[in-house]
Amino acid sequence: MLHMIEDRLKIEIRERYKKLNHLSQQQTRTPQPHHKFYPRVINTTDINFSERELTLLEKGPKYNLHSKPKDWIQNLALEAETAIMQLPPTDREVYRKLTAEHISTLIKENNTQNTHNTHPEMKIVESIKTKLTENEAMVT
Repeated sequence: MLHMIEDRLKIEIRERYKKLNHLSQQQTRTPQPHHKFYPRVINTTDINFSERELTLLEKGPKYNLHSKPKDWIQNLALEAETAIMQLPPTDREVYRKLTAEHISTLIKENNTQNTHNTHPEMKIVESIKTKLTENEAMVT
C-alpha cells in the first residue's frame, strides 16, 4: 500500500515538473526596452567641459552642493539660545555653558580646516562659471 502511494506521488511530481518546465520555457520573454532617455545636458557652445563638469551639470539645477553658509556657526548659536530659552530657568545656565563649549570647539575646527567652499563640487562649479563668463554663455 505504501509502495503504491509513493509511486503515484513520484509520477505526479514528475508530471508537475514537466509542466512547470514547459510553461517556464513557453512564457519567459526578454523584456523589450520601451523608454528612450534623452541626455540632460546638450552643449550647443564651443566650450569644452571636462567629464567632472558634465557629471555635475547632469545632476540638474536643483542639486544640493552641500556647502555651508559663512555664518553657519552664528546661526547655530542663535538657534541653540532659542532652544535654551524654552528650558526651565534652573537648567538654562548649565546648557548655555555646554553649548558654548561645543560651539567654541566648532569654531576652532572651522578655523583650522577652513571648510567653507572646500567641497570638491564647489571648485567644479567655479570652473564652470569661469568658462561660461569667459565665453558669454549661460545654462538654460
